[in-house]
Amino acid sequence: MAETMSATGRGDGLFRRLSRGASNKLRRRASTTHSLRIRDQSAGPLLVRRRSDSNGASDFQDVSDLELDSNLEDMDDCPPYVNDRSNALGINVGRPAPMSHGTGSTFVGGIAPSSSAILEKGTWVWKHTRRSRKRIQLRLDSSSARVCWHGKKPDKSFFIDDVREMRVGEESRNARDDIQVPTDQEDLLVTIVYAVAERSKGRSIKTMHIVMPDHYIMKLWMNALNIVTRQRIEVMNALSSNPEKAEKGMALAWKQVMSQKDVSQDERLTLADAMALCRSLEINCSESAVKTHFKAIGRDEHAALTYDQYKDFLQSFRERKDITHIFKNWQLGTDHDMVLETFLEFMRYEQKADVDKDRAHWEAVFHKFARPGSNRPTLPDAAPQPEQKVWTTQSFQTFLTSPFTSPLALLGSEPFLDRPLNEYFISSSHNTYLLGRQVAGTSSVEGYISALVKGCRCIEIDCWDGDDGRPIVTHGRTMTSKIPFEDCVSVVAKYAFHSSPYPLVVSLEVHCNPDQQLVMVELMRKYFGSMMVTEPISNNTVSLPSPEELRNRILIKVKASAEIEQLQSLPEAPTGRRRARSLTSTFGRAPSTETSSATSSPLVSSSSATSPSEVNGVFTPRGSIPSGVVTPSSSADDSDEVRQPIDRAKRRGNKTRIIHELGKLGVYAQGIKFGAGFQTPAGKTYNHIYSFNENTFDDLCTKKTDNKALLEKHNVRHLLRVYPAAKRVDSSNFNPLSVWRRGGQMAALNWQTYDVPQQINEAMFAGGLDRLGYVPKPDELRHAKHQPIFDAVDQGPKDHEKRGKKCVKFSVDIISAQRLPRPRNQSSGSGMNPYIEFEMFYAEDKERVITKSDGINDASVQELPAERALPSRSRTRIVEGNGFDPQYHQNITTSVETKFPGLVFVRWTVWNAPQGKKSGSNGVLLAAYTAKLSSLQQGYRHLPLFNPQGEQYRDAKLFVKIKTEAPVAIQQHHAESLYYGIVDPAASPRFDTPRSDRPWPRRIFSRASSQRRRDASSDVAGPLSRTSSMDRESLP
Repeated sequence: MAETMSATGRGDGLFRRLSRGASNKLRRRASTTHSLRIRDQSAGPLLVRRRSDSNGASDFQDVSDLELDSNLEDMDDCPPYVNDRSNALGINVGRPAPMSHGTGSTFVGGIAPSSSAILEKGTWVWKHTRRSRKRIQLRLDSSSARVCWHGKKPDKSFFIDDVREMRVGEESRNARDDIQVPTDQEDLLVTIVYAVAERSKGRSIKTMHIVMPDHYIMKLWMNALNIVTRQRIEVMNALSSNPEKAEKGMALAWKQVMSQKDVSQDERLTLADAMALCRSLEINCSESAVKTHFKAIGRDEHAALTYDQYKDFLQSFRERKDITHIFKNWQLGTDHDMVLETFLEFMRYEQKADVDKDRAHWEAVFHKFARPGSNRPTLPDAAPQPEQKVWTTQSFQTFLTSPFTSPLALLGSEPFLDRPLNEYFISSSHNTYLLGRQVAGTSSVEGYISALVKGCRCIEIDCWDGDDGRPIVTHGRTMTSKIPFEDCVSVVAKYAFHSSPYPLVVSLEVHCNPDQQLVMVELMRKYFGSMMVTEPISNNTVSLPSPEELRNRILIKVKASAEIEQLQSLPEAPTGRRRARSLTSTFGRAPSTETSSATSSPLVSSSSATSPSEVNGVFTPRGSIPSGVVTPSSSADDSDEVRQPIDRAKRRGNKTRIIHELGKLGVYAQGIKFGAGFQTPAGKTYNHIYSFNENTFDDLCTKKTDNKALLEKHNVRHLLRVYPAAKRVDSSNFNPLSVWRRGGQMAALNWQTYDVPQQINEAMFAGGLDRLGYVPKPDELRHAKHQPIFDAVDQGPKDHEKRGKKCVKFSVDIISAQRLPRPRNQSSGSGMNPYIEFEMFYAEDKERVITKSDGINDASVQELPAERALPSRSRTRIVEGNGFDPQYHQNITTSVETKFPGLVFVRWTVWNAPQGKKSGSNGVLLAAYTAKLSSLQQGYRHLPLFNPQGEQYRDAKLFVKIKTEAPVAIQQHHAESLYYGIVDPAASPRFDTPRSDRPWPRRIFSRASSQRRRDASSDVAGPLSRTSSMDRESLP
């Protein structure tokens, strides 16, 4: 078999790898060889897909191989159907059994997936786009798990692994007007959303609309795609720590391998088969490691393994010796099983769980994974307890990879968010409708679905006049595509509370004429109905309502109409009912003692302002931003549209005026002019909101006036939204920490770009109650007494409290990585050389960091201005030739001094060092995980890893041990005595200060010079793993 494959030159493998980025090559149709060869060079194992019509977000962070079955006791046994056949899709194409010629025989058949000759030959369907419809032949390529409609063009196809979602009939309602499908064909409409490896026009997903010829063909396609998706996940469970799922996965994988053999060949696993199998299961280790495992079972690399030997072969990869080492340590180095009391002690001292508070819960968890005990004692000198349930090493391993050891805090009890809206950070999106770049990207309702499913609570809709009198949504004066406003609001209404019951803010940027503004109002009333707030819910005019009071309500953010602006310009009456929970009434009337420097100091916009960008992108501004006083007077004033070089007076004349019917919908988010500063009467209204682009915001924070202090004071009581500047044509993002540390509630980012700022943004709203899209601001940002400019009207000077810094400590043991993705454009036979980098991000005017690592970095101190500071960074050694389970066992300890302990974020990144050389600028970033420090749970945790599109790898994980300490005031714990006297700041080397002219991403991802001076010999090797040693008994 191997010789035949070698002779044909079609690769080493037997079937396409079970994920996007196949590593092994197949027998393919001649017309698709080139495209599949390109596919073979891509990277990425099976990804976690979340259907947008699922029932909300799970409480568990997808870090486990138990996600398909929540109850181990209810799992069905899977007999090893070793005689069945299946192709790369998992569809049965077995050898036909001889037909019985008996007259009484009946062909009953059995329950198993089967292939359809109709789909493989091709079915004629109608493919719809915005401009036209075209009849195409849609074909299922079983050998490569691909759907194609043009055999000679790779871009006219998609792999089933890449399908994010399929919508049928009524579920495709939003696309109806856009693609104009006849009403009588709507129930035959299928919308397929799939990912693309290379971003096309800046987007990472595409949508395909197909009208099937009849319901029979539609059912064939849907069944085939669903079966493939399910079985490919099941095959990847062959290495699961769960015995039942592993048994089923191994049986399916065996069927797929054997189905590729000739009828005359024996059903045995050869070394060539084993090589291909390992690649398909994402066992990215060296060929010599696979041979070592193979020879340990077959005693000879020329041997062929039986089914039982094949299971032993995979079992050798399943064993986690790093976890076995932890288990034995808790069993005093013996081979005895673990009993309940030992487990509870482990949870108490290692996992830092409050066992006494919820002992019943943890006892239930123990019994969930327990097995009946044997007659042998669990510890020396202990009496036999045959009825007692115990944990084996396998039970312990299954527990540590289950959702019960999620790295982030779970949702927990029923939430109750009863503070005013302005006291929360709110998950916010910018230009939500865009899937790619700002200038020539694609507009789609998919952007709204994706954001809302992820828990976004503030979306943006840019509204322009449509040719048919119906408003459209697009990025104005650019080449982006257009979608109907009606489609957007209908989708928003459907998914508004999919992942969170708390209020959704719809930010409208209006460029429509009065007639189409009326249409907008009618459509929002039609689809939002009673969910939309159209009038105040109480008579309170002092403070905003709470998220709890606004459950399942939609708030409209829109500029004030001319009538409302005139009312706001009048002097304020010092009236209004005070809420009991209101902090002060300072902002209910004009204060008498505040400084007025901001009113006489006009805000100047600068075209030279710098801000963070994407990881490795250096953006080119589309043009200078005109200087002058910022005086918005229309809905377009907070727009980031790409403006043409036209006369300013003409531009003012073309500004859109908001009609009263639309403007009055901004009940609790009324956009107003900034103009003369924070001290205008309009700036004191309880329900107003300012929208600044990042340049305006940066100017407020950097100019030598009182604006920065007034901004922080404003944000204590009122809403602020900050969005990216127009220069970010590549849809990169600014650093949200700069907004949050000033108390800004809404840092609106481009969610379609998974750069470092967006990773931090997602981490902010990822753990526990934070997943609902509202995070309470730290106390120091919610109370006026902490602000630099303090009111002495309601509170005396004695009540003012200066924000003090606290010391935040964090320690992580990076133990190992599991099933890392292979680098793109690297052949499957090339070994991987992974290493891990650890970074810490925080917001401070002057930052001080002390970092100690037993890996590459020395202990060091960093003290730099916040706007130009490098994150605290350390990294591990390189482990050569092993991307399957590299072992590190390195500790990294970091400490920072900050006024905002709740705004500290940590990030792990996985890199590959080409050719095993010392890491540097040529390292390849494979995966990342970012978390808010306060959301992380302590103890042993498996961290999920994400690809460049923000999608979670299903099996790739980092195994770490986390230790955190409560923040301590600096006065109680001096920085120079941190980490038990290990670090001497006076003698420790400093990080190189970055040049001020270097862009933000280069400063973040450049390596410190102290790292580059390390000797390469200390950067390689490390403890052996299960793929490099077969006889190692325990970890060092």
